[in-house]
Amino acid sequence: MYGAVNVSLTVTDMKAAMSFYQKAFGFAKRGVMNGPDRKPIHAELTLRGTTLMLGCEMPGWSKSAKTMGGSPSTLYVYVENADKVFAKALKLGATQRMPVMDMFWGDRCGSLIDPEGYAWSVGTHIAEPTPREMAKRMKEQMATTMPPG
Repeated sequence: MYGAVNVSLTVTDMKAAMSFYQKAFGFAKRGVMNGPDRKPIHAELTLRGTTLMLGCEMPGWSKSAKTMGGSPSTLYVYVENADKVFAKALKLGATQRMPVMDMFWGDRCGSLIDPEGYAWSVGTHIAEPTPREMAKRMKEQMATTMPPG
């Protein structure tokens, strides 16, 4: 049921966050726990064996990436068609950080910020470059498409 590492995100709007992750990335709802006021305080979503836990903000305890002005981490989700899933996420309220493109390590991916302020890379594995090919492509890509460090 649970893997060795699971993700837990603090969100400002539990219902909206659940809807976004289900519609944009294909997560399925495992369960929701309501607090004394009958509002959801914890939810669990699953995607191909991965559990995504959502918790509501609690003063003095937890803040969302949105409240904190961003997240220092990026979640990476593999999908069958990165272009399609990325476009759908944007239509559902995500903000583009980097457009979908072929990357030097063999993925086609793009980066976005979800409505709760969390960064996601959406990728499809399309190639198996050799270490030599990867090094060459990395040098070319870093010089032309990657933002300066």
